[in-house]
Amino acid sequence: MKGLSKWMASCALAAMLCACGGGGEEGGGTLNVSATGSAAQGTSVGTGQAATLNVQSGDYIALRTSAPVKWQAVITSNLTKVDNQTLTETNWSGNLVSPTGDTIQLTATLVSDASKVFKLNLNVAPQRYTAPAQKIGEVATYAETSQRLGGGGGTQHIAYTTTAVTNGITTVTGFNVDTNTADQSYTQDQDRNRLTRTYLSNSNACTYAPKRNLYSFPMYVGQSWNDTWNYSCAAGYRETGSVQAKVEGYEAITTAAGTFNALRISYVITYTNSNDAQLPNGNLGTATYSETVTGWWSPELGRTVKWVSNYGYAAGFSNAAFMKVYTQELQSLK
Repeated sequence: MKGLSKWMASCALAAMLCACGGGGEEGGGTLNVSATGSAAQGTSVGTGQAATLNVQSGDYIALRTSAPVKWQAVITSNLTKVDNQTLTETNWSGNLVSPTGDTIQLTATLVSDASKVFKLNLNVAPQRYTAPAQKIGEVATYAETSQRLGGGGGTQHIAYTTTAVTNGITTVTGFNVDTNTADQSYTQDQDRNRLTRTYLSNSNACTYAPKRNLYSFPMYVGQSWNDTWNYSCAAGYRETGSVQAKVEGYEAITTAAGTFNALRISYVITYTNSNDAQLPNGNLGTATYSETVTGWWSPELGRTVKWVSNYGYAAGFSNAAFMKVYTQELQSLK
């Protein structure tokens, strides 16, 4: 492994991706490489040529060569790492983790003949994140800030308590910390997609059919999905919601509860068939409006830690009481 100190100082995965093979035949100008991951695979690469292997982040990867080599690596993302790494003379292995995906460019030089150089591109698909189990008794407190079209608004603090989990359906109750009053109650599926909403002040029960699908697991950078639901309330309100969602990145986001690595998700939610009489054509049951949203979902917490929504209405609509911008930010989680 001599001569690699400079490279090892500059590459976070150097110690994990450098190995000298210790067995096998040198096979002239061809190097055989095998990998174990989502599926066992292998390739052969000639001197001065390149080959490609496709793997998944989170896979257990084992690279073996048919001849002793020295590896060097060029890594695109500084988020890529290897957990439970094992390095021997004949094998490099470990759990390859890359939240955003990566292309690792590996160069293998024969120990016995430095003029023979082989290249391998390791394409790593982004990490797939699943929804963790929801916990009875968990309390998440958010600061919820509203800005109205007329310039008014304010901030309230709502504590959401998980009160029950039955057959994959979770009940969450919101409590207004500022006014010391019960706010709303929700049911949601195991992915935190909302099923029902009840206003506790007047017991007005509303239903999302089949569900408000804002989370589609497994989630990963580059993923997108579309869905539609019907929303209706016992008090008479109704509308149809349609979402176009995309996971655009993975980044650190700072909230009052701390700094979290999170998936950044963009949403465009269009509401149609609204019968809100204050909206244009609402008396006909055909009113429309929209939300353009950025949300940050933390894999560590299994929930959204920040949400910023900008509302859009028909041209000329200016009811001062209607929402312009709504922000939700996690304050604490117990």
